[in-house]
Amino acid sequence: MAALVAQVQRGVIGVLRQSSVATLYSLALRLKEVGVLDGHSSGSSSRTTELEAVADVVSDRDMSANILDGLIPSSSSQVGIADRRNQAQRRTLKKGEHGLHQQLIPAASWRVLNRLQDEGYESYLVGGSVRDLLLKQTPKDFDVLTTADPKQVKKSFPGHCIIVGKRFPICHVSSLNTVIEVSSFCTSLDNQKGETVAHKGVKGTEGWDMRDFARWENCLKRDFTVNGLMYDPFQSIVYDYVGGLRDLRKFQVRTVIPADESFQEDPARILRAIRIAARLEFSFTKSTARAIRDHKLSLLELNKTRLQLEMNMLMAYGASARSIRLLWRYGILEYLLPIQAQYLIGLNFQRRDQRTNLFLELLANMDSVTGADRPCHGGLWVAVLAFHLALIERPRRPVVVAAVAFAMYYATGFRKALVKARKLHEASERTSIWGELASETTETPEEETLDDCRELVIASIDKVNQLSIASITGETRHILTGANPAVDMVVVSKPLFYRAHRLFDRAVVHESDEESSEDMQKQNGRKARNSDRVSALTSGDLGELGLVFSHIVLSTLYTRAEQSDLILS
Repeated sequence: MAALVAQVQRGVIGVLRQSSVATLYSLALRLKEVGVLDGHSSGSSSRTTELEAVADVVSDRDMSANILDGLIPSSSSQVGIADRRNQAQRRTLKKGEHGLHQQLIPAASWRVLNRLQDEGYESYLVGGSVRDLLLKQTPKDFDVLTTADPKQVKKSFPGHCIIVGKRFPICHVSSLNTVIEVSSFCTSLDNQKGETVAHKGVKGTEGWDMRDFARWENCLKRDFTVNGLMYDPFQSIVYDYVGGLRDLRKFQVRTVIPADESFQEDPARILRAIRIAARLEFSFTKSTARAIRDHKLSLLELNKTRLQLEMNMLMAYGASARSIRLLWRYGILEYLLPIQAQYLIGLNFQRRDQRTNLFLELLANMDSVTGADRPCHGGLWVAVLAFHLALIERPRRPVVVAAVAFAMYYATGFRKALVKARKLHEASERTSIWGELASETTETPEEETLDDCRELVIASIDKVNQLSIASITGETRHILTGANPAVDMVVVSKPLFYRAHRLFDRAVVHESDEESSEDMQKQNGRKARNSDRVSALTSGDLGELGLVFSHIVLSTLYTRAEQSDLILS
């Protein structure tokens, strides 16, 4: 027996890394049968200690599907293991335990939930919205899961629902000018109840019924445990079948199925893991972190449109700086933004470096005005990246950088923008010292300064072009990683390219056309006062993007205390 235990200890790590949940489950049952996991079989306390070593490996494995829970005994309790074998686990939070209430759910989502409930279907909030509500965060969106099939959902919302996807159809329901994503269990539920219910060889704990198994199966299809939570707003119950509540308490990101298997199924989950960790400031479990490093090359196989969508989600929702740090830490930045990775290499920026630089400061200031409930149009972050690359290519004086920022907001040309920039610079005794900024000189002629402003904008537009051309980014990627330079992989989509291009065009206004410039300035002022600023930023309104871009740049150049009323006044 001791030899068998030793063999298990030697081989279990390799098996765990390569096996699916089903294989691990079978392995555990086999060990149980031969007595290795039997709490009542003979053996010394040293054998229990050896088994705990195996349990440590298992607990670090990303297999939060709790069908394995209880198969390996702890040193303190080895009684009742047989009764727990083959059991799926359920944890619930009832009203008063989770702090959620109806007022947290937007009216658009409530209309969908209530309509489905009135039609006789069960409906739940699922995914990131439940996670964020429990963490007192603002959800990006609210997804609904229902017992109605897609055709029944469409019938419940005549004229306001379309079904998208063939293999895994999902309903997009329009409600109060908002699109709510509604998915279906597509599982027949009945009212069967009992102390335990068997389903595909697995038993539920006491009180389970077929609804529990339907919820459990759906949760097992989720990407991460913290996204595998369900909330019944009518009964005010949070359901957890995959350990999501545990990982929320530990502030960690863990895949529902083994991480290797999860990332092989869908490499985009790597970027989603980065996004969750960056936005919530969570860490990865050890095996998730290892699998991210092991499978990062699979990102090159992603569809370009899918990759661009995931990258925009990383950058536009208030966590771009932390996302870049994580991409850099795990060696992914070289594949997605190789030119930026080359910049960090030039700075000798370490993988876990806590220092900052101009690039990260610009992104941090962008994050300060964006968020899950206030995302920016992707053209903004593309413009920020391009602007920084132009400064790397040729450092500019702070007053030139400030003048361009003012010009991109006011769209009145460089001459008037330069007046504001000099006024701000003179009132600010200190400016941040970065390698991308040249020393300021008071004797520089005005015309030369204006020419520098124009050249900076032209250089920025050129960098926008570079970021959107696969051959240019591919060559840099090849230099850094050896990846095939012919891979058609670029994270800047055409719509983002065009918006960033138009944003820089705002600064290039002929100063001789004073009347046109004045009219544009007044129009921008009215828009800033009267429009919905959040929707304007998200939709890519040039006036709003210009304002936010200016805020980002000027906040990076000058401390907030020194800005006072001068910036964007």
